[in-house]
Amino acid sequence: MLENGQTVFKKSKDGRKIRTAIWRAQKKKVYGTVFFLNGHREFIEKYSDTFEFFIKKGFHVITLDWRGWGLSERPFPNRPKIQHISSAREYQLDLDNIISLAKEKSLTNPWYLVAHSLGCLIGLRRLISEPLCFEKYIFLSPLWGRFPHVPRPIQRFVLKYEKALRFLGLMMVTEQYPEKYVPYSLTVEFKKNTLTSDGKQFKRLQMILRENKNLHSGTPTLGYFIEILKEIDSLNLTEIPNRKILVVLAELEQITDNKAVTKAIERFEFIDVVTIKEAQHEILIEKEKIRQEALSLMDTFIKS
Repeated sequence: MLENGQTVFKKSKDGRKIRTAIWRAQKKKVYGTVFFLNGHREFIEKYSDTFEFFIKKGFHVITLDWRGWGLSERPFPNRPKIQHISSAREYQLDLDNIISLAKEKSLTNPWYLVAHSLGCLIGLRRLISEPLCFEKYIFLSPLWGRFPHVPRPIQRFVLKYEKALRFLGLMMVTEQYPEKYVPYSLTVEFKKNTLTSDGKQFKRLQMILRENKNLHSGTPTLGYFIEILKEIDSLNLTEIPNRKILVVLAELEQITDNKAVTKAIERFEFIDVVTIKEAQHEILIEKEKIRQEALSLMDTFIKS
C-alpha cells in the first residue's frame, strides 16, 4: 500500500463492510479526484503505481475492494473463497459507499471515473443511471462482452435456463472446490500468463499475493456468473449518455472481448477509443513504455 494514504472500512447500505483507500494530491493545485474501480478478484494494492502517478499529477485518489474481494467483507465469512452476488446491482451499493465517503472527506471536484475490466461494467451502469455523477469516464479493457474463455453455448445455456437452474438449487455451485482455490497469477508461469508482458510487474503481483493471503479472492458461483452475464446483456441494450468518455483497449487482449466492446460502442461517435499496441489485459501493470503511454493518455484526456 502507498504511504500517506487513509484506509477506511465503511458499511454499505446493505451492511457489507467495504475497504476504501484515499490519497491526497501532492501538489498545491488540485485538478480533482480520480475514482478508481478495479476489476474481478482484484485488490487495492495491485495498482499502487497508478495511484502514485495520479497523486503526483495533482489528483486526489479514492478506490476500494469490491465486496467479496481483497479485505472487504466476504459473502460467507466461514467460506471466504466463495464469490457470490444475488444481483450485479450490489456493486452499485459499494460505489455509493465511496461516493458518500468522498463527500464526507470533501474530495475536490471535478470527479473522474477510471475503471478496469469488471470495474468498467460497474462504471458503465453508473454512467447510464447517473451520467452527471462524474465529469469524465475512462474505461480500460472493459468487460462489456461475453467471456472469451467460456464457450458461448454454455453462456447461452445458463441464461436461457436460469429459472430451472435456480429451481434445482444450483446457484451456489462453484467451478472448482473453493478451499483449493489459488489466484491465477500463482498458478501460471510468466510466459504463459495473459495479464501482462512485464516480468517485474508479474513478480510484484505474485509477491503481494504470497505475502498477503487474506487478499486471495475465491471461485465464483454459478449464480455470480449468471448475474454478470445478465448485466452485460442489459447494458448492451441501453443507450449510453453523451458524456466525455475514453475507452482504452489492449491490442493483445485475451481476457475480455475487444470485438464485443467495439461493436457495443461503435454507434456512439462521442466515445474516443484508443488501442494500446503490444499491451495485454492489465494495461496499468504492463511494461513501463506501455504503462506510461496509457497513463499519459489518461492524464491528457482528463485535463483537456
